[in-house]
Amino acid sequence: MRVAIIGAGLAGVTTAYELARQGHEVQVFEKDTSVATGASFAPPGLIAPALLAARPPARMAWRGAPRQLGWRWAHWRARRASDRHALPVPAAVLQLATQGQALMADWRQALQLEVEQRSGVTLLWRTAKDYKQAATLIARLQAAQLPYRELDAAACLALEPGLNPDTRLHGGLHLPQDESANARQFSQALKLEAQRLGARWQFNADVLKIEPGQQPSLHLATGPAQRVDAVIVCAGKGAPALLSPLGLRMPWGTVHTHTLTAPLRQLEAHPDLGPSHTVIDMALGVSMTQLGQRVRIGGGQELGGTAGQPGAPSMSALHQAAHDWFPGALQAGGQQRWKASRLLLPDELPVIGASGLPGVWLNVGHGESGWALSGGAAQWLGERLAGRDGGVDPSALEASRLR
Repeated sequence: MRVAIIGAGLAGVTTAYELARQGHEVQVFEKDTSVATGASFAPPGLIAPALLAARPPARMAWRGAPRQLGWRWAHWRARRASDRHALPVPAAVLQLATQGQALMADWRQALQLEVEQRSGVTLLWRTAKDYKQAATLIARLQAAQLPYRELDAAACLALEPGLNPDTRLHGGLHLPQDESANARQFSQALKLEAQRLGARWQFNADVLKIEPGQQPSLHLATGPAQRVDAVIVCAGKGAPALLSPLGLRMPWGTVHTHTLTAPLRQLEAHPDLGPSHTVIDMALGVSMTQLGQRVRIGGGQELGGTAGQPGAPSMSALHQAAHDWFPGALQAGGQQRWKASRLLLPDELPVIGASGLPGVWLNVGHGESGWALSGGAAQWLGERLAGRDGGVDPSALEASRLR
């Protein structure tokens, strides 16, 4: 089957590799100059099915944008409804996340991909009052049958010796199977493997229109229309412009996320500077991960606002978390500040699978769980293209759930 994939972020690259591995003739169209230039460039990098299952309260600053007021209300209602359930995330989404994590680990090993990676995620609470929310998260982890370990302050410091002992700390929750990795590094390595399998990559290719049908076609800004057997939209924030003219108008919100990546200071007298795995400050909603000889600090989610320069309040929260937990660990020079736009539905769930239009498939809206979901989504899309259900209930994933 000839398959066109629009977008070369994590979703597009993993889909291209998996479909090429399954024997499809794959061509990827990306409007930018390379893979992973948008939301996959420097994200926090969490591959965290357990964190997805626990679903801690979202921390999202409101940055005006009156046109998104309705989305904010819908998000609050969806979150409130899901919080009533032991498993607020559908089983199909968790299934894709756990399968995807295992699949990407297999790829890293089998293909000998050199990717910066850290195992284990620990959630930190500063006060006993705030730690009460851990009970809900634990109940959800138990319902999903995912491992965890409760930690008191002393156990947190033993597990993560680089933590500042002077920062107030009540306790934590350790998720041993969750991990973090370098998304852009992985995307670049997997792109080469997909290419070896025959996948073709067309960069600086701006897709203007999709024509659904038994043999759908793509109309590009330059060059002739491309006719294929299936189109998979992995275009991230570019998806609405392609889907709305087809009548697929979904209630997207625009969320901006921030990261700060800084060189880790190397001091022989203090070998434990910086995080040894991923820690998340639950008060600030900020994650901190060591990637190679650097630390990536992520968070500062904003609903509304504008793309472009990182927001000062959000960046301040990242610096605050680094200073509180790992003072003196970051070098002042060579720091990279990054901000990206992501599409998010009010229920924070992705849209993966059939679009309802002939020949058009979707793989968008993953939010912060894109790393974990991308491999499982790619594999499942291959099953769906072949006319099989893939052992996953599509009702919670496909576009029909929004009608």
